[in-house]
Amino acid sequence: MSSPVHETTPLESTVVSGTPLVTATGATVDHQSVRLHALVVSDKLVATYPLPDSGEIRIGRSPECEILIDEPSMSRFHAVLTIGPPLLIRDNASANGTRLRERPLPPEVEVELHPGEPVQFGTTTLIVQRQAAPIRLRRLWTHDYFEVRVDEECARAERRNTQFGLLRLACTTSASRPIQDTLADLARVSDVIGEYGPSDYEILLLDSDTEEVEVAMQRLTEQLAVHEIKVKIGSACYPRDGRTADALLSRAGALMRGAVPTDAVRSSSVVVAEQAMQDLYELAGRIANGTITVLILGETGVGKEVLAERVHRKSPRASKPYLRLNCAALSETLLESELFGYERGAFTGAVATKQGLLETADGGTVFLDEIGELPLSIQVKLLRVLEERIVMRVGGLKPRPLDVRFIAATNRDLELEIERGAFRQDLYFRINGATLVIPPLRERLGELPALARAFLEHAARQLGLQTTPVLTRDVEEALLGYSWPGNIRELRNAIERAVLLSGDGPILPVHLPLEKMRTVARAITQSSASRDPIAAVPEVLRRGPRISPDEERAKIEAALDSCGGNQTRAAKLLGIGRRTLINRVKEFGLARPRGTKA
Repeated sequence: MSSPVHETTPLESTVVSGTPLVTATGATVDHQSVRLHALVVSDKLVATYPLPDSGEIRIGRSPECEILIDEPSMSRFHAVLTIGPPLLIRDNASANGTRLRERPLPPEVEVELHPGEPVQFGTTTLIVQRQAAPIRLRRLWTHDYFEVRVDEECARAERRNTQFGLLRLACTTSASRPIQDTLADLARVSDVIGEYGPSDYEILLLDSDTEEVEVAMQRLTEQLAVHEIKVKIGSACYPRDGRTADALLSRAGALMRGAVPTDAVRSSSVVVAEQAMQDLYELAGRIANGTITVLILGETGVGKEVLAERVHRKSPRASKPYLRLNCAALSETLLESELFGYERGAFTGAVATKQGLLETADGGTVFLDEIGELPLSIQVKLLRVLEERIVMRVGGLKPRPLDVRFIAATNRDLELEIERGAFRQDLYFRINGATLVIPPLRERLGELPALARAFLEHAARQLGLQTTPVLTRDVEEALLGYSWPGNIRELRNAIERAVLLSGDGPILPVHLPLEKMRTVARAITQSSASRDPIAAVPEVLRRGPRISPDEERAKIEAALDSCGGNQTRAAKLLGIGRRTLINRVKEFGLARPRGTKA
């Protein structure tokens, strides 16, 4: 059964994200030829269901119904709508009856229904409407705007605990019209379509889960094949694949190119030019020789995953398994069963015993990325694993010995999370055997030119270019003048797109996201010029000496003021996550910007 479309605009009514609607008689809705749809209005629901060209549609409270209306006044199989011609409605001997033209329908009798006529089932009204022709795409948004929308959606999804996805696709033709027409046919009005580069597009699929994103990829591939257009598509889903625009765009781009997604160019190409980074990597090499648990701290995108893998590769366990687990990507239930495994019959659906991920890494290293996102219930069980080196499967009675080294990473301030009661202090002490703090890119700009060149070479190889584009002097100055709130990952994304736009020529300023870069730089300059306390903005949550609460409060107030109350922009300016900013606003009792919700 397909989910309804909750918007009633013409384009969105013709497209449903998810599996096709299959009628009781086996007919399948072809979303490209839908001519009728059913509008359902009740106290709890306003939804639009596409209808097939023919067949029977069951209406009722049962999940087996093609049009599901979960209302007390509805029977399980309340009525049947037959798509003709003619269009017929039949009451299925329901408890509360069906009304048409203000009159009750006799049970089990088919009555002709005209489009536009309301059918009443208690407090619910159904109207069959004729479908207007699809609206073609009116505009392709720039990549800068698209990235801002993804950023905003990350903040909204975190606040509302929802999901969404995005696609990157590269087509093998420069014929843009059939590509854009296909995108217009398949996308909903609420979705955002951007132009990443020549024959390269990106789509933001709002309120879509991983299954719906996979279906969208398949449909895009099939529809473009009709026009004899080959396409490479990569996808990323929030929160499974990342919680920031940079992380999601990076993963989708890597998958589109057929590469293995990673936070940066692999350790063989790591640039370590600044003395602070040289000291850090030397320390990491010494720590790697032991078995002590390592905690890696740093902002989003600084390369925590790369450093963690380097510790493993330099350790005596290098030939053993290396398991990377993103703690923010799985729900609490999945985390428990995936981490620890389960015994047969432990819960519904556990038809066989399954070995946990921790057991699969026995003898090797486990990297717990985003450990600050772990639910408290999982923290308790992980603490036992760390202390006793045993693992207990869900539903199991006997613990199993475990020999793994743990490396954890987070961009959160765990000490503050402990104060808030969101992270266990005993677990913090256990994982904090040796701490490695990676400074943000803005504090090691001396490495930026070498990093940019490494990313240039990597992107040129991925695109099959004969020569590597060069950076002009103006571009280097622009890169050095930006604060890079997304750190190395943001730099890599910017360079990869610049290579795509430049072709075989040099990288010019026009190939950079200058508008976004100027906005951030302008905000910092204005704050510094006015001697505002935000002049040292990036140090608000810097991993080092803690600043006083009064100083932190002043910097947050200044950031919000300079950004007009926009929390997403203020968080970027401060170099912290938006959720962290919201928590600080609550703790300090600051006035919330107009239009925001708690």
